[in-house]
Formats: sequence, C-alpha cells, structure tokens
Amino acid sequence: MSMVISLKFVINHWRLFAMQDGYTLYSTVIYAQSVLGGGYLPAFIGKEGTRIIVRMNAPLPTELAARNALRDVLWGAHAEGRISLMPHPLEDLTPQEQAA
Repeated sequence: MSMVISLKFVINHWRLFAMQDGYTLYSTVIYAQSVLGGGYLPAFIGKEGTRIIVRMNAPLPTELAARNALRDVLWGAHAEGRISLMPHPLEDLTPQEQAA
C-alpha cells in the first residue's frame, strides 16, 4: 500500500508505520521517490511494506537531498522528544544492518 501525505503529518505517520512500543523499527527504510518532470520526494517504507511518500511544494533536486530532508525533520522531532529514533530493544539487528 502507498500513501502520499503532507509534510505536516509525517511525524504522525512515522509513529503509525515506523514505530512500535515507542521505538523506531530499524527495518524502516528512508528513500527518495522520483517524480515526473524531475526531482525527488522524501519517502519511507514502514511496517508491512507500507510506502509513505511525503508531498512537498516542490520536488528536491537529488535523492540525497530528499532523504536528508526527511531525516532532518525526524531528527528535530527526536530532539524535541516527540519520537524516539532509538532501536526497538526486541528487534534483531545483525552487524550488517547496524553498519547501514
């Protein structure tokens, strides 16, 4: 399933689709969705393969810029205490996943 959401709802959707028991699931993947006409939108793949694409006023020029835009919003929310980016204690992290 895919959803396109406004940037102002990204934290709520992160809580719903990328967190469990107050912790971020490290199986969540942040990526950049290409758009017609050029550019990229921030996006993530959460629980059960749900794709969340973040709608913005204008697409960002590079994949890295799109991913970093979402990471900046998430880090700000983490710093404010609205979400936790700490890994879920019951999630099995292999050394390869930790390095990524």
